[in-house]
Amino acid sequence: MLAILLKRQILRIIAKNELDITPEQWIILYHLWNKDGLTISEVANISRKDIANATRIIDKLEKMGYVSKKRNENDSRSYLINALPKAEEIKNKVQNCWKESVELATEGISKSEQQELLIIIEKIESNVLKYLE
Repeated sequence: MLAILLKRQILRIIAKNELDITPEQWIILYHLWNKDGLTISEVANISRKDIANATRIIDKLEKMGYVSKKRNENDSRSYLINALPKAEEIKNKVQNCWKESVELATEGISKSEQQELLIIIEKIESNVLKYLE
């Protein structure tokens, strides 16, 4: 239930800031801002999405002019994904939306409580990933 509520909150913040992307799309952009030129498989892995879902999101971002998809010269079976200038133009807005969402969600929660929660969430994520492998 919490995940659904957080998604509703971030969708409202995105709408308020007049961004034309979804949280799923901005997760992909976030990873490309950190390391451009990833393969679809790499994007899927680091964003915790299956390849089909990552491909669908990347294709939509490409149609919207946020990313380009080019055949990998080193491996013709894969594509490299790069953020385009249009993605850079919204980077600060996206980061501000994320910051606002975190501030709203963690209001009244001390820094030490937040750290403890992150540690617990990371342990849960690790356990789930071990099971899924």
